[in-house]
Amino acid sequence: MEVQETKNFLKPKKQEPQATAAQHVKILDCNQPISRVIFECWHCKQGLLSEVAVSLPQGLELQCPTCGKTALKLMGEKILSTTVIPSPWQKEAGEQGSRGAGEMKNWKST
Repeated sequence: MEVQETKNFLKPKKQEPQATAAQHVKILDCNQPISRVIFECWHCKQGLLSEVAVSLPQGLELQCPTCGKTALKLMGEKILSTTVIPSPWQKEAGEQGSRGAGEMKNWKST
């Protein structure tokens, strides 16, 4: 008498795509020795404007003045200044649509 073994192959469950975290960053004057970087803190989403000397690039960590954590990692020589600004990517309460695209067009490099 022959015994047959049956194997049940289970189909793998389809996993829902997981949202990945992203950070808003806009670099201005990238062809100049001093670049301006507009970005949101990775942790608290506070808007920040930093001026960075980029002559001799090395790894830098920009600290958020609001939460004190590392807001952004980038390549540059030295951080010259960091200023807290309203985030261009965050909606204000009651406002319709996105502010980011229109406001960012008005930034001019000097």
